[in-house]
Amino acid sequence: MANTGDPFNAAVAAELRAQRGRIKKTVDALVRETGLSKSAVLNYLNDKRDIPMPALFALCRALGIPAVDVIDVAERAASAADVTGQRQDYDLVANDSINEFPEGNDADYDHA
Repeated sequence: MANTGDPFNAAVAAELRAQRGRIKKTVDALVRETGLSKSAVLNYLNDKRDIPMPALFALCRALGIPAVDVIDVAERAASAADVTGQRQDYDLVANDSINEFPEGNDADYDHA
């Protein structure tokens, strides 16, 4: 199964995995404490499925971390990974100067 492709969901999953590692809690313990199935927990932690809010809150409670903290960390991480602010037309902009002097009138360039 492929990842969700959502940077925010991936960041939430990464923060949940990090917290699980910090407190050394097993997946089986999370299953017991949340009432979620093992496959669901693994899919959420590995960014294979979007995490519904009730599942996020249950996982956060079991991990002893406020959901708002997980969301805050994930939002910052997803924003840092977001490349939508970069120019999508870079190849066009980079080539703008190629035809700047189509008639060959750039004396400085021609004689350099």
